[in-house]
Amino acid sequence: MAKVKGSPVYRLKIVPHRPLRSVLIALVITVLVLAAIVASYLYAERKTSQHRLSPDEALSLKSQLETLTNESVELRRELATYQLSAEVDRQAGEELRKRVVELRAEKAALQRDIDVYRILTSNKNSNPQGISFGVFSVAPASEGKHLFKLVVQKLAGGEDDFTGELSATIVGQRNGEEVRFSLHELALNNNDPLAANIPLNFKFFQNIETEIVIPEGFSPGRLELAVKSNARRNPAKVQAQLEWPEHK
Repeated sequence: MAKVKGSPVYRLKIVPHRPLRSVLIALVITVLVLAAIVASYLYAERKTSQHRLSPDEALSLKSQLETLTNESVELRRELATYQLSAEVDRQAGEELRKRVVELRAEKAALQRDIDVYRILTSNKNSNPQGISFGVFSVAPASEGKHLFKLVVQKLAGGEDDFTGELSATIVGQRNGEEVRFSLHELALNNNDPLAANIPLNFKFFQNIETEIVIPEGFSPGRLELAVKSNARRNPAKVQAQLEWPEHK
């Protein structure tokens, strides 16, 4: 049997025509969509209103912020003023401390000069040229070093030069015991080493200046000095003990 080609055949269903029902369905859907939109808007508005500040609250917070900002600026200004004042006081105190140390050294030197003049005017004078020690200072330098300065002077008149030698010993404490170091043991003059007995040759005065390193744990207390002239007859011998100067 031959097949006949043609358009496909579909089954048909007959339904009653109800245009009002279709309109009602569309209306219901529209209402539901609008209700959902309105509900979403109201929910968002409610959430926003919970976090929204009233004009009075906003104005109060703004006023508090301005007050705190001004107070912060004022406190910073006061802090800077106090810091500057503290630095000025620290520098003034340091300068005053240095000046006190210098005056103490000058006073000690003057007292030594007075003692020498008393010896010169006495009948028994073992120091005819008035050999004495002037200003003595020890100042901190770099890398734990200290600058040692001592003046050896001649107070008596006359044109004769003084020649002799000086020995210096630093006496102090370490671990509760007295320890002694010769000045040349602590000196750092590598190019021109300091002799154990320092040569003296001057008309009026001679400066002894060298860098030293104070051993760890050693606390200097005094400087013992001894000068001996090179005179063949009755060589002068002068001894003294100087307090170790204060310094940082």
